Amino acid sequence: MPRHTLQSSAFLKNTRPVIWLDVEKRKADPEPGLTSVYWADGLKTYAHDAILATSAKARGLDFQPWAQLAAEVVRVAMATNSLIAGYSIPERDLLMASCPVHAAWIKENYLNANAAKWFKNQRPAIYAEACRTAGERRKPGLKDFLIQPAVGYPYKKYLLDVQPGSILGRMRKLLAKRDGVHRELTNEARRDWTNLIEYNRQDVLGMIHVVGYVKAGNKLTS
Repeated sequence: MPRHTLQSSAFLKNTRPVIWLDVEKRKADPEPGLTSVYWADGLKTYAHDAILATSAKARGLDFQPWAQLAAEVVRVAMATNSLIAGYSIPERDLLMASCPVHAAWIKENYLNANAAKWFKNQRPAIYAEACRTAGERRKPGLKDFLIQPAVGYPYKKYLLDVQPGSILGRMRKLLAKRDGVHRELTNEARRDWTNLIEYNRQDVLGMIHVVGYVKAGNKLTS
């Protein structure tokens, strides 16, 4: 079965609902520390580490172990015949690892929403500018496209400096020294936590916007 990508006919013809998600983790972490999911009832953000529980509560987040959230995402997707979408492959692989019984289903019903190839082929001028924004060290990512005026997304520029893995690492260390008490954190740490949450949420909302932009662009060229 062909994989769902922004280049595939399966994506272009899709009329199924979509559950959108984005995770934040350090490279060495086996599981995410933070996840935002756009369900049928809207956007929710979940913290997964026990050490982050009070900080999650302080910002109105749900606290739920990653394995439970992953199982629920897959259960709802299967029950509603929905696609599960993430920007590139890491979210898919994390879901498959957490729900091995349903790994084959996840692989066949996951939308890789990475838009780089589409922009390169269909909007080369925007792609070139996104490459310039990304610099020589990396390929253009979601935010490099979201900040392009032609894409029309009001991305919050202060989030460009957020480094998710670094913030997660610092939060865990600081909370461990303070018995997990959020109010004992410095103002800077609390601000970083707030920015990380917004960064994660914007990754989901921005991904949805980019996919809509691609769909509209495909209609114009079809």
